[in-house]
Amino acid sequence: MKKLVLVLISIILLSVCTAEARTIEAEGEAAVVEGNVSAAREEAKRQLYRNALERAIGARVEGITEMKDFQVVRDRVFSGSRGLVKNLEISKEWRTEDGVLHLKGRCEVEETALDGVLGPAVIDALGNPRVVVLVDEMIGDDRPFLSAAEGEVESAFQRAGYLMLDKGQLDAIASKRVEAAKIAGDEAELAELARYFDADVLIFGKGQSSSFTAQKMSGQTIYGVRTLLKLKAVIAQTGQSLAVEVPEVRSKGLSERDGAVKGLKEAAKNASSSLVNEVAYALTGGGNGVPGRSIRVSVEGMDFGSVRDLEAALRESPGVVGVYRRSFRSGRLELDVTVDGTAEDVAVILDGRGLEVVDLTAATVGARRSR
Repeated sequence: MKKLVLVLISIILLSVCTAEARTIEAEGEAAVVEGNVSAAREEAKRQLYRNALERAIGARVEGITEMKDFQVVRDRVFSGSRGLVKNLEISKEWRTEDGVLHLKGRCEVEETALDGVLGPAVIDALGNPRVVVLVDEMIGDDRPFLSAAEGEVESAFQRAGYLMLDKGQLDAIASKRVEAAKIAGDEAELAELARYFDADVLIFGKGQSSSFTAQKMSGQTIYGVRTLLKLKAVIAQTGQSLAVEVPEVRSKGLSERDGAVKGLKEAAKNASSSLVNEVAYALTGGGNGVPGRSIRVSVEGMDFGSVRDLEAALRESPGVVGVYRRSFRSGRLELDVTVDGTAEDVAVILDGRGLEVVDLTAATVGARRSR
C-alpha cells in the first residue's frame, strides 16, 4: 500500500473552489533527435502540461512541501489528466547548445476537474477508510425526524471519496440502538456500534438550535436562530481521537425550524470542510506530530519471551516508526504500532514472523501465535 505523510491531506480535494480554473506558468523541454524539431516541440508541450499540473497540485497542499511517494499520486493524476490543462499560450521558445528545445508558456488547469482526479487517488492511498456519521439534533425542545447536519456531513465525506456506511440497510434493532446512543451521546456505545457496522472512522456529535429573537417585517415574523454543533471524529476500533469541530452559526428563517435547518446545514458544512482534511491528516500520522499512523495490534497465545522478541522484530522492520506496549494479560498482547504505511503492512510483518493473522481493519490487526 502506498505511503503518504500528512501533506496529502490538504490535497484532499472537495474543498470548495471559488475559481473554475487556475492560470499556471510552466516550462517544458525535450531533446531534438535527428533534427526533428516538431517532435521535440510536442514532447516539450507534454512536459509543460505535466509541470503545470504538478504546480496546480502543489497549490492544493497550501505551502506544505514534504511528501512521500508523491510520484504515485502524481502519476495517477497524469493518467487521468485529459482535458485538465487547456488554453496553452507559448510565450518563449529557445534551443540550447546541447540540442534541447525549451518552451515557456501559460495555461489553465481546471480546478474542479483536478479535484475529481485527486480525490480517489488520495483516498485510496489512505486505505479507503469506511465512515459512519451519527449526529443528534434538537430544534428548541423537539428532535426532528431527520438530521440536517448528519446528512450534510455524509454528503461532504462522500463527495470527498470516502466510503460511507449506508444506514438505510440497518435492521430495526440496530436502528433503535443507534438512535438511543445518539440521544444519550454515549461515545463508547457509538464506537461499539461503529465497529459492529465494520466502520473505520466514526463521526458523531450533537446539534442544538433555538430562536433568540423574533421580529415582524412587512407583516411577516422573522426568527433569529442560534445553532451550536459539536462534531468529533474517532477511529472506531481504538477510540483514538482524530479531530473535533465546534462551529456556531446564527441564521434567520420564517419559523424557528426553518432558521434551525439553515443553521444546522451551514454549521455542518463549515465543520465538514475541515473534517474531511483533518481526518485524512490524522490517519497519515499528522495528528500526533509523528510520521506514520498508529495501528492497534492484538496477538493471542503469547508468553513473555515471545512478546519481547516480537517487539524487537517489529522495531527493526522497515517502515515501523515506534512500538508501544499497552498491555499483556493472560497471553494476550496489545500493542500500538506506529508505521509509515498501513495496517496491511503490519499484517505482512506479523505473517512473516509466523503469526496467523485472523482480523484486519484499516486501524487494527488481530493475530495469534500457534503453539
